[in-house]
Amino acid sequence: MSQPVSLSLFDLLDSEALSDEEVRCLVGWQASILVDLLRRQCITVRYAEQVLFNLDVVQSLERRSLKDCVEVVDWGMQLEDWEEYTPEHLPEALSTIARLAQRLLEKVRKGRTGRVAE
Repeated sequence: MSQPVSLSLFDLLDSEALSDEEVRCLVGWQASILVDLLRRQCITVRYAEQVLFNLDVVQSLERRSLKDCVEVVDWGMQLEDWEEYTPEHLPEALSTIARLAQRLLEKVRKGRTGRVAE
């Protein structure tokens, strides 16, 4: 009998199941979705931290040497401070995260395009 596949983000990041490109795509999409949901006030900053913007994810990404992904998650980890101390800057922080997430996704697209042309 086969073992069930774990779909935990932490397990996926720590396994060899996903390539670095796939991790960038996963982090980029997830960050983009969370930013959209936060802007529309569908979720809380606390929920976004539980899902993606937390130290466990950063440590997993650092082990994989994915500094571009760490940057996105690190910005997200600061959202609670912005929300509490400088809420007027929260929209700007969300825009920065969205921009960094978009860069990850563009990097993945360019990587795929480059491979097709080779």
